[in-house]
Amino acid sequence: MTSDSVPEHANETRSTEGAPEGGPEPTIPAGRTVAELTVKAVAIGLVLNVIMLTANMYLGMRSGMTISASIPAAVISMGLFYVLRQVGIGGTLLENNIVQTMTSAGEALAAGVIFTIAGVTFLGESINIVDTAAVAILGGLLGVLFMIPMRRYLIVDKHDTLPYPEGTACADVLEAGDSGESGVKLISFGFLLSALYMWLANGMAAFRTTLQTAFSVGETRGFAVGGDFTPALVGVGYIIGPKIAGYVFGGGLIAWLMLIPILITGGFVPAAAADAGLMAQANAVWDQYIRYVGAGAMIVGGFHAILSMRQTIIDALRTTADELVGGESTGDTTQKRTKRDLPMKVVGGGAILIALALVVLPQVQVGLLGGFIAVIAAFLFVAVSAYLVGVVGSSSNPVSGMAVATILIAALAMKSTGVTDPVVVLVTASVVAIAAAVAGDTSQDLKTGYLIGATPRKQQIAQVIGITISAVFSGGVLYFFNQAYGIGSSTIPAPQAGMMALISEGVLTGTAQWGMILIGAVFAFVLILMRVPVLPFAVGIYLPITLATPIFLGGLLRGGIDRYVARGDDEDGTRAEETTYRGRIVAAGLITGEAILGIVIGALYITGIGSSSGAPFPLGFSPALQQRLGIVAIIALVVLFTASILRTRSGTSQ
Repeated sequence: MTSDSVPEHANETRSTEGAPEGGPEPTIPAGRTVAELTVKAVAIGLVLNVIMLTANMYLGMRSGMTISASIPAAVISMGLFYVLRQVGIGGTLLENNIVQTMTSAGEALAAGVIFTIAGVTFLGESINIVDTAAVAILGGLLGVLFMIPMRRYLIVDKHDTLPYPEGTACADVLEAGDSGESGVKLISFGFLLSALYMWLANGMAAFRTTLQTAFSVGETRGFAVGGDFTPALVGVGYIIGPKIAGYVFGGGLIAWLMLIPILITGGFVPAAAADAGLMAQANAVWDQYIRYVGAGAMIVGGFHAILSMRQTIIDALRTTADELVGGESTGDTTQKRTKRDLPMKVVGGGAILIALALVVLPQVQVGLLGGFIAVIAAFLFVAVSAYLVGVVGSSSNPVSGMAVATILIAALAMKSTGVTDPVVVLVTASVVAIAAAVAGDTSQDLKTGYLIGATPRKQQIAQVIGITISAVFSGGVLYFFNQAYGIGSSTIPAPQAGMMALISEGVLTGTAQWGMILIGAVFAFVLILMRVPVLPFAVGIYLPITLATPIFLGGLLRGGIDRYVARGDDEDGTRAEETTYRGRIVAAGLITGEAILGIVIGALYITGIGSSSGAPFPLGFSPALQQRLGIVAIIALVVLFTASILRTRSGTSQ
């Protein structure tokens, strides 16, 4: 295998011949002990944890979506250990796994925080660093603890049913171990390309990334199309692939080319935008009505996922009960190393302490009812999340849909007891959303560990450490972005957070657009009958068309490149595997580069250089020239991105 190639078995079904309990043969046998949870692995993991936390908080508030950090973290970790090996330090396969486990914890927690806690800014509240950290750590720990009793059932027993795509791919990348230099080069290229692109666009105002237009056809008014063509959004589309990207874009087309024109023509334009231009009217209708349609579809999609998971939930409860009443303990040191989890007593005791903290801590006080709802809903949605990521992957995990369902339940229950503060409802949902996001990530990491022969208990400890550090930093990072750009601005619109705040307040005050929610719910029922994934469509309806379009462009690139490579591939499919690997890593670099540049430019704004409506060092180009250069820039980005994926080791195109 060359240094530029994907691991040999990246897309093959792993052999189970001769493996214990009919499962796959792990890379490191259970009877062999190697360095795993070491000081250097934890130190590297903590640094990368904070970087990925920051990058995904920016990406999620910008696009409404986050990506799994496991594979980028594994690649970076291998590169760092490769460098350390040159000076006689190095690291083992299991140490690499601990690094990616801790790193991805930051990405997962970021999703829960930005989809919910960020919503307090839409309710007129400021970001409190300490309060945010407290909510984040309680929700994150619930996610890790509740996933433990489900590990054996979902990861081991359902090995042949639930592929856990990122977890399996990450195991393949880690097994490439000693040749991690290529992956670092790929992610560095994507990072530098994205950073340069965003510096020219946002740092120097050389071109516009947003290209959009609105038009009328006959008596129908309000058609709006366009896209905010940035590297991160294109990278997201490439990673999730053409199918999911197409569902998201399809939801966007229904919203912006059908529902919005109908509402504008029917006179549903909000009074504040009645005399504005067509694009402003379309945006106002989307904000006032269409987001509720997306929310309704997400609610039905979330409950449908729970119903499809009912047997998994029952099995997990049965496993936990058996161990608590004297069955085989998952923490028993007499068990094989690869079967040891944190003890069920730790899981049960930890959950009880967290439930008490939700009620009594002043930073997260949600009351007895809120604490009860948070813990029960967290357990249910941890099961849903852990199952769903096994099928669709962490990047497509519908955490926001689970949060919406929690908000409706909590808001209706609390309203009946006299609660009128939507922030209390939002905090309750935040605990659930963070737990669900972390559980999805934990299950992917545990799948990776299962395949390579890691110790589950040590991975779970690493997750706890990673969650704790992420939570401590999450409040400060969220506060930073709010100060730099303003949560809800055009730069970081934070669409999910806005929706959560909207629904929380609407249910409590009686102003919720129940008619629009019902339309979305009916639409979701139809999609379920058609066997079409509901949640990607719902996200597309809720997102601005300017975000759905570049995501779709990335998906189209993935589909086109895959087809091109497949035509000239070898019989064993090695070129296709290599192309898929290269594309994922470069796309991860695009996302990270934009996120880090967002931090740099945000810091310049805070220090008084430039403003949120301009650029730190503007070139002074006219709007017309900026638009033309924007078209050139996105074409150049696509060409360079594609070339980096198709380039072979010898430098020739496939």
